[in-house]
Amino acid sequence: MESMNETRTSAQRYVDILTEAGFKAVFGVEKNKDVLIALLNVVLPEHRRVTDLAYSTTEIPGFTMSNKSVRLDLRCTGVDGTQFIVEMQCYRQLNFFRRCVEYAAKVYDSGSERGDGHGYDIPPVYFVGLLNTGVPKFDRSDNEIWRDRYVSEYTFREKVSHEVVDETIFLNFVELDRFDKELEECGSMAEKWFYSMKHMGRMERLPEELRVQVFERLFEACEIARFTPEEKLEYEHDMMTERDYTNILNTYRAEGLEEGEAKGRAEGLTEGRAEGRKEEQLRIAKAMIGKGIDTLTVASVTGLTPKDIEKL
Repeated sequence: MESMNETRTSAQRYVDILTEAGFKAVFGVEKNKDVLIALLNVVLPEHRRVTDLAYSTTEIPGFTMSNKSVRLDLRCTGVDGTQFIVEMQCYRQLNFFRRCVEYAAKVYDSGSERGDGHGYDIPPVYFVGLLNTGVPKFDRSDNEIWRDRYVSEYTFREKVSHEVVDETIFLNFVELDRFDKELEECGSMAEKWFYSMKHMGRMERLPEELRVQVFERLFEACEIARFTPEEKLEYEHDMMTERDYTNILNTYRAEGLEEGEAKGRAEGLTEGRAEGRKEEQLRIAKAMIGKGIDTLTVASVTGLTPKDIEKL
């Protein structure tokens, strides 16, 4: 089965951007900086145009309780010092929004360490999350405000007037899971971007409707045949690792639920499903720890506390 998956991956013409491996292969390399800039200018507010970027370290040192670092998907700095964090979110996670706030706050805090004499001349931070899972806790389906709107923005605003005193921390989420338009229905540049990102891994050519320079560059950056041998090897390795990780989560989730429910039936307990959920959390946590994943990430995925995870 694994060899079949490898064949299918290599037979694809374009990478699947909505995987962590595909996102990294396209946007994580400096030669595609122009493609990343074009994407940011589509999803960021109009006043925040990006003209150039410098790729920055993705590691935030001393982040967790155990003083381990956390590695972001992508971090860049604009010409005026503005920090941009770009993350691909492929899996639903507990406390996801809080994790995004903490990541952005840590990067914002690092801007105060420039020796400006505590003048608080701190550049703003924009967190851009590409979500294939939606924003947890929010159901957009019956809300007219969200019809044909797929980018949400959160920041510090006055409650009544919605006044923003200053640019500090902004969280922008591209909710790709809700986007289901066909290409001929896409009227804006943003919608054409969203369509391309959702369908890239399954397309065999650049559609005629997208034959403009920005999408020609996007498809060129995503074409696996254009990768160097080193880039292709790294992409295929990352894809196999990602599939393995997904299989681990799905397997342990299924086994945990089955064992918990079986235990509940055997003991006559009504909380069998709750037992299954707990067993699922523990199994997934152990699998992630075995992969070397940090405590904070394990906690956000499983819902366990850092103390519970340290006991494992």
